[in-house]
Amino acid sequence: MSLHEYHDYPEVEQALRSGLADIGFVCLPNGNEFETWEMYQDEYLALFPPDFRRSSPSLTWEELLDHPLLLPPATEITYTILRNHCQALGKQIRVGFHIKEDSTMVSMVAQGLGVAIIPRLAAEPLPQSIQAFSLPVPLFRVIGIAILANALHLPAVFAFLEMLRNRKLTSSN
Repeated sequence: MSLHEYHDYPEVEQALRSGLADIGFVCLPNGNEFETWEMYQDEYLALFPPDFRRSSPSLTWEELLDHPLLLPPATEITYTILRNHCQALGKQIRVGFHIKEDSTMVSMVAQGLGVAIIPRLAAEPLPQSIQAFSLPVPLFRVIGIAILANALHLPAVFAFLEMLRNRKLTSSN
């Protein structure tokens, strides 16, 4: 058995289609060609530098969108989810920089070079100096497990899926 890392979900889906992968972690929902199971809801966070001071008890859109933002590339699903969320709320994102690596974004925020909006799992481990807030209207990406539907799978695939489902059930209780 081997583990392969891909940078974005479309690459994972293509690996499943081409037979290079049996199981993939993907952002849900997906097309009918995949059988999927939800595993985790990952909240988007606004990351601020150490010297940021809120003007109200909870983060406001004005405070957030007053800064040029450090965001993933426009071609990545995490950016698309965020853009669609903001558009639905009538909010305009001002992109300062599109940055491919999550760790670079977090490091730039820690150095006071910008404000980032990224999913929690992409930001961890968060340096203690960074301030992390939920968005004014919370946003989550749903991470799931996918296999190619209507394909023959090895017994090990089903054993791994069963182990993940049991682990999810145990952690949610």
